[in-house]
Amino acid sequence: MSDQAPDKKAQILTAAAAVLSKSGVQRLSFDNIAYEAGLSRQLVRYYYSDLDVLMVDLCDYLAGIYYKLLVGGILEVNKVGRLDFFLDFFFDLADGHPMPINLETYDALVAYSVGSQQLKDRMCDQYRTLGQAVVHELAIAHPELDKAACEELSFMFVSMMHAHWSFVASLGYSRDHSRLARKAIDRLIKSYLADSSHIPVIDRPWAREN
Repeated sequence: MSDQAPDKKAQILTAAAAVLSKSGVQRLSFDNIAYEAGLSRQLVRYYYSDLDVLMVDLCDYLAGIYYKLLVGGILEVNKVGRLDFFLDFFFDLADGHPMPINLETYDALVAYSVGSQQLKDRMCDQYRTLGQAVVHELAIAHPELDKAACEELSFMFVSMMHAHWSFVASLGYSRDHSRLARKAIDRLIKSYLADSSHIPVIDRPWAREN
């Protein structure tokens, strides 16, 4: 059974993402995950006896999918174009490199995290990791930006990206808004480049209340 564990877990996590994407957190159950996966409920419970643990693993699983797609695309562009590709990708505007499906799953994860500190912490860790990658790419593309500016821009990008897909994927607004959001990010970066004051807006971007 252990040799099959990675494949079975991936099958279960893919099914959980599909349940959340199609039906929301209200329909999340071992029965529905098992049905979607084409597995028995007992087998799903063998690998995941606790939904909280399953959801944390799902968060990591989805992040891994994004990471592989992102790295694959970045390797195809030159150093100068990396930031543009990075930003295009997360608004599903990178030619030949579509975002994964089941974008609604992230809203369901946020909803579930209200009652799960473990998932909340993991999601914050994942978003912070993404933010650090944005800081890195901004620093390469725009060395004139200081660390504080890159940190502020990274938080604005990640939070705007999440809010954008909440509106588009979950609420059904047109995907044409991806171009609007992406253009807004460019304008935001330009506003920071034009501001020579180098005075941070806040002391600790990405700080949490708890």
